[in-house]
Amino acid sequence: MMSDQARIPAPLCDVCQKLELWKTNDRENGEYDLGTWEHVKRKAKKGRSRCPGCIAWRFIGDDSGKAIVVWGDSGGFYYDTGSTVKFLNEETAKSPIGSARVVQPHIDPALIKKWVKLCETGHQNTCTPIDSIIGSSEGDLGMKVFRVVDVEEWCIVESKPGIRYLALSYIWGGVVPPFRLQRHNLTELSTKGALVGLREGLPKTMRDAFDLVQLIGERYLWVDLLCLIQDDDSDMLHGISHMDLVYKCAMLTIVAASGEDANAGLPGLHPGSREVNQKTIEILPGVKMCRSDMFSYHLVGLRYLNRAWTFQELVLSRRTLIFTNDRIFFRCRTNCWGEDLVYDNFPSVINEFLGTDDQIDFIPDDQVPPLLLYELALLGYQGRELTKESDRIHAFTGVIHLLSTEMRTGTLEGLLTASIDISLIFWSDYSPYRRETFPSWSWAGWRAQFNGYGRYFDSPEDANSWLQTMTYIVWYKRNPETLKLELVWGLHSQLEHGKPETHHIGYRPTLDDPYGRTIDKHLKNLRTKPDDDLDGYRAPIIHEEMSKRKYHFLHFFAHVVTSSRFGEWVSDWSARSLLGKHNKSCGHIQIEDDTPKEVPGPHELVLLSKMPTDKIVELSKTKIYTPFFFHAVQSGRPFYWVMYIVWLGGKKVVAERKGLGWIYEDCIGDLPRGGKKIWKEIILV
Repeated sequence: MMSDQARIPAPLCDVCQKLELWKTNDRENGEYDLGTWEHVKRKAKKGRSRCPGCIAWRFIGDDSGKAIVVWGDSGGFYYDTGSTVKFLNEETAKSPIGSARVVQPHIDPALIKKWVKLCETGHQNTCTPIDSIIGSSEGDLGMKVFRVVDVEEWCIVESKPGIRYLALSYIWGGVVPPFRLQRHNLTELSTKGALVGLREGLPKTMRDAFDLVQLIGERYLWVDLLCLIQDDDSDMLHGISHMDLVYKCAMLTIVAASGEDANAGLPGLHPGSREVNQKTIEILPGVKMCRSDMFSYHLVGLRYLNRAWTFQELVLSRRTLIFTNDRIFFRCRTNCWGEDLVYDNFPSVINEFLGTDDQIDFIPDDQVPPLLLYELALLGYQGRELTKESDRIHAFTGVIHLLSTEMRTGTLEGLLTASIDISLIFWSDYSPYRRETFPSWSWAGWRAQFNGYGRYFDSPEDANSWLQTMTYIVWYKRNPETLKLELVWGLHSQLEHGKPETHHIGYRPTLDDPYGRTIDKHLKNLRTKPDDDLDGYRAPIIHEEMSKRKYHFLHFFAHVVTSSRFGEWVSDWSARSLLGKHNKSCGHIQIEDDTPKEVPGPHELVLLSKMPTDKIVELSKTKIYTPFFFHAVQSGRPFYWVMYIVWLGGKKVVAERKGLGWIYEDCIGDLPRGGKKIWKEIILV
């Protein structure tokens, strides 16, 4: 048996002795000079006389040169790593700043219940779930049928309004379950006790989630496999389109962020289910320190953050219980608590040492304009992976449904119809690749992370003014199932989605103009409505092209100009110059990655909308920097947004977007044919 003397920590080095490390509370913010990292490393390795303080500094620093750690509001001793060294002093802590607790091999359910209770009583204005999962009438936004798993009766039940339930967010991976909810077993699985004999065949993550629900005294769990009828397209699509409600209305979302698939389980829920890697050391008799990583560090490298479906599940929830490889966190819309943190003992103090970014931030309920949220959510979502690329829009539908409802707009292939002129302007700072399963005119039709013009409006008034005065195209759509031609927006849309108020961004349709624009006298006598009867030869071509695809086409008339050829690549932002007479650069175009270096001209460019001088001057001062947009506005010259199209087939009826860019207004005359604008009918796939 080891003697008390043997357990006494080695003495601190001369430097660490001056840091008053016995002072675990009431420390003032300040910097501490440790000398150099070379000295720290040497003293941390020096045989039996290793300095325990230097060992602690090595938890967060493996650098060279000057070694300075900072004690501050970030929560402990900090070096430029995103990690801190804290005191293990939960029982004596006077503040959560710089204080920590020992992480046990498995979590105490009482701690989870404590977190939930603290949030329910202290964050009522920000974190209370929405009580609208069930629609009470045809006009309600809730779901017609909402099923949950009852872990007391062990069956699937249809819930009633006001139900208190948890939701599960996890990754499937390659797991193939022996059964799932289908039409033929719905009645059977809805019978009391039906899941008792079947639960062991379910993936481990689901079984653990059932156990967790019981351990914390709850009863109902929503999990897609058992709550949506997997072979019923109508039920699946209804559920997918209401994913925002599923997660907004849950009292807690269980986030299974660990592992590669649905058999990873919930590490830490049961004894022996995880290895806790908590670096600790006793630096003085009775004084221990440990390393603590910020919340987002525990998510780095996890497959969960790369999967598309999990994006909306995480950002739409009100409260989340996140299981990583060796830690469990409770993160709500107000605070973040964890096993090694003691912020839950000081619930009025906000833990701001999270290190989160747009990919894992909640979508807020107010304050941030919905159009900006839409653009930012897209930015965080688009690079994520899907097993089936045909789900690219489905996996984002919850976010779209939430924001489109707030904005009183419809959607079309992932774009917002009430402001489609804005939604059509998107670009990437890297050359995109085509995704053939979706339209070329939608972000879903490309493999890239896009920025959108919607980020650059200061206010709804600014956006609405631009829509009214700087756009002109009357957009129509063709339905892939019926081939029917319909306006993308109009009075009928306003009746369906609600009349916009001042703060809503979108068109204000009138009897004279479905898009409510200021009428341009130059367009007054031009045809804007497609007519299959007038253009009989087009109909069979359109029908043939639509039969090859399962998405909407855009159909419209617009001004088209030509550029003789493209210039060289601009390497830092993946674009090419548009050349006019005498090789004059008239603008730039971003083209998909597989476009050959030499593409024979002339190139057809659809004039989408205008950017006036005052708007450009305003945008040149923006703090939202992307190379593509910066080059567009830095000159201060007014320009046209243009879409580069390529015709499919020799009859030039159907075209595909190949790129987006701009042409300076004062360069139009330098284009071929004197920059003459040709009014053309275009069907865009």
